Amino acid sequence: MQLTNSELVRSVTSEWDGKRDAHGRPLVSDGILERMKAVTTGEAWGVLRKHHYHHNLVGDFLNLSSERRPVSQVMVGRAITCRWVPMRPDLHDPLVSLGEDEGRIGFLNSWVIDEMVDGDVLVADLFSRVNLVGDNLTAAIVANGGRGMVIDGGIRDTQRIIEFPDFGVYIRRMHPEAIPGVTMPDINGVTRINTATCMPGDVVLGTMEGVIFIPPHLAEEVVVSSENVRLRDEFGQQRITEGIYTLGEVDRKFTEDMERDFVGWVANRKYWLE
Repeated sequence: MQLTNSELVRSVTSEWDGKRDAHGRPLVSDGILERMKAVTTGEAWGVLRKHHYHHNLVGDFLNLSSERRPVSQVMVGRAITCRWVPMRPDLHDPLVSLGEDEGRIGFLNSWVIDEMVDGDVLVADLFSRVNLVGDNLTAAIVANGGRGMVIDGGIRDTQRIIEFPDFGVYIRRMHPEAIPGVTMPDINGVTRINTATCMPGDVVLGTMEGVIFIPPHLAEEVVVSSENVRLRDEFGQQRITEGIYTLGEVDRKFTEDMERDFVGWVANRKYWLE
């Protein structure tokens, strides 16, 4: 028995053919994560819907990121997941023993944080009702390079947590109590976050509209699609300003002549940027 079932992780993320960590979690490249920061929730949602992913978006969380950051900023990172259940001794005691055998230190909520690396986002299911971290554990997430956390549950020490710069926080509640009466049966398993399903290695995109979990094998397509939308918008606005096309012509599917014009415009634009 292990807290992280590497075989399961590899199985449920089998469509990803890139790099993985030691536990089998997909590692989308830093370059894709950086480009993902310009993607809107709607653009990502559109690509996922096209591929029949209908349960990857949650929009009714408290977004504490906006308390200290402009709403235009976003949270992007790779999901490291953990699932919590109400405590019962015949489950919790063996888990504690397992953690000791694996050399883990502290209570179970610190175990998943100890596994976080640069570019990660902590995604935790606490069935909306229980706190996961305070400011000390949040400081550990930041020290490990974590970009934020999505907690279907709560936090304590909120006034200190919102002081961490460039750190996304999406939660369901704030309360001063410590983590009570729960235990964590696995790390990096399939995790439910409200009405969405998150898999280990998903790209987590958090914006003012909510949080969307992007399967790693679709991350590059989401980025490229978004960049194409922005290029077409720029092209259309320029051609309207130049008096070449009307708004009605631009604000619909391009004609064949317009498509050729767009392809030439993109090539010329790349030339001047280089």
